[in-house]
Amino acid sequence: MYRPSLRPSPGQSAIGRNLALDLVAGVGIGVTMALINALLPTIARRGGLEPLGLSALAAAPFVANFLGAFAGRFGPRSARELALVRGGGAASLVLLFVMPIPAVMILVALLFWLSVSFGGPFHLRLWGAMYPSNLRGRVVGVIGMGRAAAGAVGAFAGGVIADRIGGPAAVAVAGVVGVACAVAYAGLRARSDDRAPSFSARTAIRALRERPVIARLAVAQGFYGGGLIAAAPLYALVFVDRLDLSLAEVGVIGILTAVSTTVAFLVWGAVSDRYGPLVAIRIGGAIGLASLVGFALAPGVAVLWVAALCAGTASASVDVAIAAVVSDHTPLVSRAAAMAGWNALTGARGIAAAFLMSGLLQAGLVDVTSGLLLCAACSAIGVAMFIRTKPGVPVESRAWEIGPTLAGQPERAAA
Repeated sequence: MYRPSLRPSPGQSAIGRNLALDLVAGVGIGVTMALINALLPTIARRGGLEPLGLSALAAAPFVANFLGAFAGRFGPRSARELALVRGGGAASLVLLFVMPIPAVMILVALLFWLSVSFGGPFHLRLWGAMYPSNLRGRVVGVIGMGRAAAGAVGAFAGGVIADRIGGPAAVAVAGVVGVACAVAYAGLRARSDDRAPSFSARTAIRALRERPVIARLAVAQGFYGGGLIAAAPLYALVFVDRLDLSLAEVGVIGILTAVSTTVAFLVWGAVSDRYGPLVAIRIGGAIGLASLVGFALAPGVAVLWVAALCAGTASASVDVAIAAVVSDHTPLVSRAAAMAGWNALTGARGIAAAFLMSGLLQAGLVDVTSGLLLCAACSAIGVAMFIRTKPGVPVESRAWEIGPTLAGQPERAAA
């Protein structure tokens, strides 16, 4: 009598193995990001960093994104190189053990974000070669959920550790965790062992501009994300100057953001696969706008809790939607270039936005509340543009077929 095997096929086993390794790597990213985003600005402010210095800290990821246009020349082109790049970025945080001063905090933040920016385009291409296109939203959601869950734990533990051994040392400990988790990238296996092709910064920009849906979404994200970026340096002023929160209380805000992001990733992944990524980013953008208004008007920490929940929910929608839109509208061969082009354009916007509101604040032209409301107005323009962007026709019209092995299969997803 024939008994069907309950064992997964080789292709399914390989997908599960890659997903498990991606989740381990995501834990390292989540922990390090949580400490850099949730605690480092407050730590730097308590160390004497002025508002323009906080702007430099907030601008670090966008300087890195702008330089990410050169990822095709200097970024990773294999899974092992991706592990080295991401591990090196996490290792830079360990510098805070020996030099816990604001200037070094800005430097290590820049080095960390460079590792993320240079590794991102190749990692997106790797996803296209490892996972079925019809499951992409849910796969990104699961990985994002793991990263966000690790961020929630990291924010809580980081706040407790920071109150006991000092903020810089807590960030350095997160760097050690990030280095250990980055080793998992080296184990990722795609359907083809070929090295990713190199590309120039000009090719990266052209790959983005030649795809109208991605280009229009990039402009919309310029306004929406620009408002969020300009607001970021002002959050530390709300925490410290207006409400005088402890590092533990700031850590709780980071936890709430991470928890909401954790749950929202699965929701937005399913929404993206079923209704399209633009639906996810439209709804998420409106929620993110509400969070900005909450931070602007918060009279106490309770309102910040609600704003943090909204911010985390919105952040997940943007992450899922961007990965899905770029993947849907680019063949695998040019996917890394298009992502690098996206990073460069949004990075240039982010550099300007990060300094704009703090500059106006330092000049006495706005206060914290009016500055945050201006940021909300900018983001509202982006949300309106999300709504007006049409979905277009995806490049990938067929779901990826799971074959018996990963190595040597033709790329079915690219048109």
